[in-house]
Amino acid sequence: MPQKANSTMRVKPRKGKKDRRIWKTPEQRRLERDAPQVIPMYKTQKELRLDEIQRWMDENLPPTGTPEWEALCTGCGKCCYDKVWEDDRLLLLTSACPQLEVETNRCRVYAERFEIEPLCLPIGPEIIEMGGLPEDCPYVENFPGYRGPKVVDKSLDEMQFIPESQLH
Repeated sequence: MPQKANSTMRVKPRKGKKDRRIWKTPEQRRLERDAPQVIPMYKTQKELRLDEIQRWMDENLPPTGTPEWEALCTGCGKCCYDKVWEDDRLLLLTSACPQLEVETNRCRVYAERFEIEPLCLPIGPEIIEMGGLPEDCPYVENFPGYRGPKVVDKSLDEMQFIPESQLH
């Protein structure tokens, strides 16, 4: 006659049964059933374009922040001039960032430029995608189909803007 199992006896797990059923309370089952379904995320066209630009940068430019990366810069300072959007095109103006030393084309606060100047953007897929660097910039001169900002002979103060009250 088989022995009855008591609380001190061990029961051997059955061989080949690795997945043991996990018992769930009715509340746990309800929560799982009513949980939002996971919807696969798809990238937008812009996100796909930024990924494409990043791949190009990874294949054609030295890693950012390295001496080789910094050596690519010719020091023209054009990327430090004000830019505004006109329709779908970025315009490069004659007014410079207040941190740019226009005689030397050097940034006065280069090491802290992103913290000090909110409009200063690092060179990356976003600025390349918007066309924020001049076409002769070494960071983008070999980028296929790159279109830089249109150079205009106006400063930021000379640009005519539509008052916000007229936009609505």
